Amino acid sequence: MKINNKNQALPFIKAFLPWAVALALSFSAVSALALSPQKAKRWQEDLQVYRTVLAQKHIDLFHQLPKAEMDAYLGKLSSSLLVLTQEQLWVELMRLTQRVGDGHTSVPLWQQETQNFPFEVKILQNRAYITATTAEHKSLLGSELLSINGEDVAAVIKAVSALVPFSENVYSNAVRTGQYLLNAQVLMGLGVIAGGSELTLGFQTENKKVYVQSVAVKSPRFSHRLTMNMLQPIKVIEKENDNLWFGSPDKGRTAYVKFHRYPSYGDMEDFADELLEYINKQKTKNLVIDLRGNYGGDFFVGLKLAHRLVLADSIDWKHGVYTLIDNETFSAAMSNAAQFQQLLNAKLVGQATGAKPSGYQDMGQFTLPNSGLVVTYSKRLYHFQRTTALAVFPDVPVPLTIDDYRKGQDRSLNWVWSDIKRREKPVTR
Repeated sequence: MKINNKNQALPFIKAFLPWAVALALSFSAVSALALSPQKAKRWQEDLQVYRTVLAQKHIDLFHQLPKAEMDAYLGKLSSSLLVLTQEQLWVELMRLTQRVGDGHTSVPLWQQETQNFPFEVKILQNRAYITATTAEHKSLLGSELLSINGEDVAAVIKAVSALVPFSENVYSNAVRTGQYLLNAQVLMGLGVIAGGSELTLGFQTENKKVYVQSVAVKSPRFSHRLTMNMLQPIKVIEKENDNLWFGSPDKGRTAYVKFHRYPSYGDMEDFADELLEYINKQKTKNLVIDLRGNYGGDFFVGLKLAHRLVLADSIDWKHGVYTLIDNETFSAAMSNAAQFQQLLNAKLVGQATGAKPSGYQDMGQFTLPNSGLVVTYSKRLYHFQRTTALAVFPDVPVPLTIDDYRKGQDRSLNWVWSDIKRREKPVTR
């Protein structure tokens, strides 16, 4: 099954929803796997729950997608259940939910039996690269993914990007597309593979094109990974866990905070007290808060960190505070980045965030009763910046490329170290 113009897409997509991507879902090839009448009936109940509960719980469900379009889509989907496979149904609900238009309203396939092919993919400059894999395929680290089961990867990227969850702008869309690009069930639902868990992947290595037969597994364990190393080593001072710690690269003159995941409010309070005590003791001048790769949590927890830090009188509040952001900085992490820019006078360094500074947030979720499919939704509308911008953009843009992974270079953090040295360099007369 291929994504091309010769194959026939779901008829109701073409006829009723012009905004939907026309994909290759050939019923004749998969009819034996279509839903049974009993399962179709249960899915009809789930679709009703989906529509009713989502409208009840979302703060403004139809802020972008018209109510008539959602109802038409669900009606045609319900009437087509006997010719759909489970994977096709998942894909269409993911597509519809993405059309709601905010990153916290989605169908992420949580708690479902899914498999993935053993490669971590990052989409950089609209191209797909391998940044982690198993020992068997370690030679493919850093290579470009060219094709999936004979399909040009650009066509598959376009198809997957139209339905991935937690997609709020072009930046988070690229991140999530990479994460779902080699999900076996998504590829089945799109018609890239007819069934089973095997496919052929084409790669461009440094010297040649390579084709690999790959098998999907439930939870691939990546033993080989490309990472961006820090140019200047950081001595860890206090570590809450691997995702929240602080240290210094220069004997206390600069405090670096790794803020990769959100702890509880109480744990952040304790952590922030330790950080403030260290800064006061060392008379620290510079502060770096690293929010890259942080998908969010409770932004009030991040504000607790800021609440403590404003008490640090030794910090150079005019020039010495930096916050690192990237396309994975999402939800509460995006909110805190915007707040740190205001409350701490932080200079934002890196790439644009994956979420809008003015938009729908604060995620809730419910589960469809028969299928167990989890649906997430937005409970609040926030304005962290009075703007219609697609993202919080850095004050100092630092592009991220595959060469940064291949060479192990962290250009955003290296820029910060260089800026600190430049500012503190003695003036010669």
